[in-house]
Amino acid sequence: MVILALLLFDTHSLQPYKQRSLVLKQARERENEAYLRSLSPEDIKRENAFRTAQRKAGRSRKSNLKDPNAPKKPLSAYFMFLQHIRSDPFLVREIFGDEQETTKQSVLAAAKWRSMTDDERKVSAG
Repeated sequence: MVILALLLFDTHSLQPYKQRSLVLKQARERENEAYLRSLSPEDIKRENAFRTAQRKAGRSRKSNLKDPNAPKKPLSAYFMFLQHIRSDPFLVREIFGDEQETTKQSVLAAAKWRSMTDDERKVSAG
């Protein structure tokens, strides 16, 4: 019965409901962001332990929270190598050639990285 009533509405009459839903969703997202910013590192650890237990029990699929104040991990040698390549136009032409597609560039860079010796890797990454 409800489905039949919804089918009778045209898209114009549903517009106010869609707009209200969008406004409520944005408000929920803002409240959630404010809540996450208010958590202390200890609160985040407790929440992540709870979420991990829920996932292991099969009751939830929520991922762990990220601490926005946590320091970033340092770049790996490979990513430092990629930064070095991309900062030098000569190396870009040498390794990538005329390739513009990012995925193919990644394949070419990985092939170059694998072909390098450990000593060459230390020099290019450092």
